[in-house]
Amino acid sequence: MNRFALGLGCAAPALAAALASVAALCSAAEAPPAESPAPAQAQPPAAWWLAKPDQTEPKILEWAARFAGTVSLVTAKTRGGHTAYAVTVTDPSLPDAGKKRLVFSQPHAHEPAATAGMMDFLAQLLEGRRLDGRDTDLARRRILAAAVLTFIPDGNPDGRSRSPEAWWDGRRHANEQFLEVAFGRGQDGKRFPRQGRWSSKEQQPERLGIVYEQISDHEYVEPNRDPDSTFFRLVRGALEKGPCGLHVDLHQTEFEKSDRNAMVVLPFMQKELPEKIQDANRLAAEAIGRAWQAAGARPTPEARPLGYGEDQIRYFRKCWGDIYRTVPHVTVEIQNNSLATPPAEQMRLMDLAIRASIDFALRD
Repeated sequence: MNRFALGLGCAAPALAAALASVAALCSAAEAPPAESPAPAQAQPPAAWWLAKPDQTEPKILEWAARFAGTVSLVTAKTRGGHTAYAVTVTDPSLPDAGKKRLVFSQPHAHEPAATAGMMDFLAQLLEGRRLDGRDTDLARRRILAAAVLTFIPDGNPDGRSRSPEAWWDGRRHANEQFLEVAFGRGQDGKRFPRQGRWSSKEQQPERLGIVYEQISDHEYVEPNRDPDSTFFRLVRGALEKGPCGLHVDLHQTEFEKSDRNAMVVLPFMQKELPEKIQDANRLAAEAIGRAWQAAGARPTPEARPLGYGEDQIRYFRKCWGDIYRTVPHVTVEIQNNSLATPPAEQMRLMDLAIRASIDFALRD
């Protein structure tokens, strides 16, 4: 991996198709002006924003030692030498039979609020307080008694470890620069194309984007678009443990030229799915949207699939097709790299999405 320099380059087409769909879903309002002041507590102290592997791993191992039985770990070693974790929590004094099983995951190295949000939620479940020391209002004993929850806080620790920033708030990097960090630059000085898998035998970017995970001597993948990624190994392992009531994939996007800062995306093949799965997806999405609205967020008015191109659909069908047909699934998107939604707010909206997902699953 050292063959490629790391750092800023020119913009990749990384999220072009997705952002076009976001713009179509969102209102036509322009994004807040660059000089818009950020809300109070915009910058979270590093002590409670745990997003990089050298921050998350010690805390996960601490929890596993302190709460043996309640916490169980599945690990996956990366080629870059890191360990990715699937952290499962439940009340061990009660049988798992009859409990609702949910999986929360995060694949992208340039979307750290999803990791920070999951780590803070785990702290609330296990310790009864948030990472900043505030007591939680979470009904944690009820949740642990009724559910088996698996969290994959960082599906690409190799990429996250290369990130130059702990969070993205729009202060230091314009979105073009931000996407350069995410997806890299080609030898021609132009943006490096977004690809599910590519080989350094055929392409040698001048700068390697943090999105990509190296999985062999020459092959690199975007984690949620290739079944051989560390992320996918952990996700499939978690889903194979038993019937899953809901899988929530946590993401971030920029919401350029929009006044929105959150949305729920349904599977690209939503209309092809069994009716029961379609209904569960829709109802879970609505529950998350209501929670955001009640908390003063600015979600898109309706959850729906994004308008992916054929190339993207091919990746998603290969990786996700069988999962979508059997497991209710929604994708959460929170605004990234924007003064309008600073890191503390990004984390809060992740927390709300996780809470609403669990409340939805346990409502029966």
